[in-house]
Amino acid sequence: MTKSEAGASAAIEPTVGGTQSVFRALSILHAFSARQPALTGPEVAAKFGYSEPTGYRLLRALEAEQFLVFDRTTRKYSPGPEIIRLAGVMLHRDAFVAQTHAILARLRALTGETSAIFWRLGNQRTCTQEMVGQRPGRIEAGVGVDYPLTRGAAGKALLLGLDERAVREFLAEPDVAAPVGGVDRFLADLEVSRKRGYTVSTGETIAGAVSIAVPIAWLDVGLAAYSISAPESRFGPREREAAARALLEETSRLRSFLRR
Repeated sequence: MTKSEAGASAAIEPTVGGTQSVFRALSILHAFSARQPALTGPEVAAKFGYSEPTGYRLLRALEAEQFLVFDRTTRKYSPGPEIIRLAGVMLHRDAFVAQTHAILARLRALTGETSAIFWRLGNQRTCTQEMVGQRPGRIEAGVGVDYPLTRGAAGKALLLGLDERAVREFLAEPDVAAPVGGVDRFLADLEVSRKRGYTVSTGETIAGAVSIAVPIAWLDVGLAAYSISAPESRFGPREREAAARALLEETSRLRSFLRR
């Protein structure tokens, strides 16, 4: 540790030390998204119910370690270079992440439509990689954009590993968006999807879009799912079945690769 680093740490530790502060700081990082890429100190304090001095202490601690950067013009904090560095470490280490890019490219080539992978983060799902289709009227989820687990094929795919009781408990949580069509219809849809191995949705998150999704259940139940999305006008029953087969084949291929 350099002298300047030691000084920064010493300045931070007395006011932001302890396990509670660690969890608070991590919660702040979770607050940033594609829809909300920057936050002010008062916004953070209001969002988490902190006093403004506490909010600023946590933000400055994260800034000191370069997890956040501060824009003096807008007075807002946003994700910093340390997050990019850690993402690079994961990409270099994780064969799964490297293979995902190749899989998405093959899925797009096979269908001509947008392919993506979604990861569950709390009670949301976030698009972490996407290959946008090259045909007119393409559908785009948006990397870094989060969606409710109760909406869209990928969200439902992430819930397929749960039994009915667990799903009902999940749906009862106060921050979970109500499913389209009600709970009973949602549960029936999940049951049909379990039997066929994939989920389908129409217009639940993007108007006029149809999505097919397959969970990567053997990686970790409810953690990640692949999807293919296209305009409803050119994604009829035949195209949906072909997309589902491609998704199932690619997840099987990925499993075989990672077993080597």
